[in-house]
Amino acid sequence: MSPAKRGDGGESDEPRGATTRAAVSGTSLARRTFPIVVSAALVAYLGFRIDLRAALEHLTLATTLRFLAPLALWNAVTLLIEAHCLHRVTAACGHAISRATAARIKSACYLLSLFHYAAGATALTFLLRRRMGGSLARAASAVFVIALLDVGSVAGMALLAGAFLPAIGAGLRSGLLLTLLGGVAAGFFLLRTRRSLGPLDRIRELEILGAFRTIPLTTLFELIGLRIVFVACYVWMVAGLFQAFGVDIGVAELALKVAVLLLISALPIAVAGIGTAQVAFVTLFATRAPDDVLLSMSILLSIALTFARALLGLAFAGELSREAREAHDAGEAGGEPGTAPASDRPDPR
Repeated sequence: MSPAKRGDGGESDEPRGATTRAAVSGTSLARRTFPIVVSAALVAYLGFRIDLRAALEHLTLATTLRFLAPLALWNAVTLLIEAHCLHRVTAACGHAISRATAARIKSACYLLSLFHYAAGATALTFLLRRRMGGSLARAASAVFVIALLDVGSVAGMALLAGAFLPAIGAGLRSGLLLTLLGGVAAGFFLLRTRRSLGPLDRIRELEILGAFRTIPLTTLFELIGLRIVFVACYVWMVAGLFQAFGVDIGVAELALKVAVLLLISALPIAVAGIGTAQVAFVTLFATRAPDDVLLSMSILLSIALTFARALLGLAFAGELSREAREAHDAGEAGGEPGTAPASDRPDPR
């Protein structure tokens, strides 16, 4: 039988294999191009609906300078919060890293996060694994628990703000936000409870979920409080944006709509949130200012956030490239694949 002939019928599997490869390739191409198409379509929609020239006229130097102070303060405070959260989570996992190290590796991942949140999270997982000296699943667990707390914090803030805005918040309380908050709370309960979950016990014992089980309750509440402050800092920064453009808005309304804006912007359906963030911003705040002003505000917000995070990412890009080079040189196999660099062993501080 020739190599091309397989099976009882002696039929060649080559056409079938070629068809499968073509289908997989087509699916992969569609998955990569879909966000580009979505972003392009939404930008075109905004250009058709709103006078772009009028929007750009609102982007003055004076307006930008007024927004720089809230932006810079937000950038600094949130990085400190991120560093402390990573320190506390890794300590709970038994491999604490210092806050200074956490700040450096988090900054190094900002550049990738601008392209896709998953890319930044993957890079952070890799760096944590190298610094903690543990397994990849354990490092991913530390990243995962913070990400889930962020989702819960945003949903919780939106529900709380919605309580002060019955006309807007009624639909949200019975919809997606309530489902998200309930899902996060139920997930933590099921992972931490000592009751048997039957067949689900094997899932609960996965190492990638280890941080959910091992974090002390006091540390968990501390992290929840810090992530709420983190989201509140973002709301305060957007309030600075409204003030820079001279647009009035209430705190409760701003908190509610910013929470929805964060959830929409995080959807992995557009390139770095381009298009989705702008459409959501103009739609959510439509009653507060003309569309061209809102589009101008959204453009400045996106550019400023990208620039601020990119600067931090570029400043600490050496962290990622150095770790990748060391991992490559060591082959990640010379006895201890997750060994932390000698200069940065787990730090109990």
